Amino acid sequence: GIFFEGPFFTEEKKGAQNPKYMRDAKMWELEDWQEAAHGMLKKIGLAPEREGSEDFIRKATESGVVIALGHSNATYKQAVAGVQAGASVWVHTFNGMSGMTHQEPGMVGAILNTPNTYAELICDGHHVRPEAAEIVVKMKGADHVVLITDSMRAAGLPDGPYMLGEYEVEVRDGAAWLPTGRPAASILTLKTAVKNVIDWGIRTPAEAVMMASLTPAKSVNIDDVCGQIKPGLAADFIVLDNEYDLVATYLDGEKRYEA
Repeated sequence: GIFFEGPFFTEEKKGAQNPKYMRDAKMWELEDWQEAAHGMLKKIGLAPEREGSEDFIRKATESGVVIALGHSNATYKQAVAGVQAGASVWVHTFNGMSGMTHQEPGMVGAILNTPNTYAELICDGHHVRPEAAEIVVKMKGADHVVLITDSMRAAGLPDGPYMLGEYEVEVRDGAAWLPTGRPAASILTLKTAVKNVIDWGIRTPAEAVMMASLTPAKSVNIDDVCGQIKPGLAADFIVLDNEYDLVATYLDGEKRYEA
């Protein structure tokens, strides 16, 4: 399926995206996109404080699209209202969202206080510090934390200048950076995210693997076709050695790559 990260975000938390494209969510746009995508649009991210968002969330969820909240400056109350309307995922926790204070818990507070929602995490050590990642996993559990990469096309390529949409970024020191010095999209690979969670002492290898496979599948309601090695499910998986380096890749049960 397809995940649309936007364009229904807020300019205040735009990240490395052009704010001129950001707007309020309209159901007719989603319907047009679904028609163009032949029904493959499975998930869309939005900012819950934008006008009409709650109604959009309800209708989109009823149509089978998973709603994720992010790139948002929402208050705690606005974020929770989005969850009550049907949103169930949080786009890359901590990044591109209102933080938590004692006076205003914000999006981060809503994430930590809604146990049945799924929190995405970019565990590259740049977007989220290990200590912050540990807090989220402790609060929500490995069964409700989704390891993601948020990677751009420079992942796996040498350091240097690259284009991220309309913006030039510099890849160095294990991340992609905007000219302002702020991190943009990552160059993380998912197996490295798993290794980091283990090396940081946050979770066991089995739990870290679950956070990169079964939990993500459950978060977008496709665990009936993938997410674990089980009869009847897609036989797509990788093999790692004891150092969590890639040994082989299997697709449809056939070895397609060997290190």
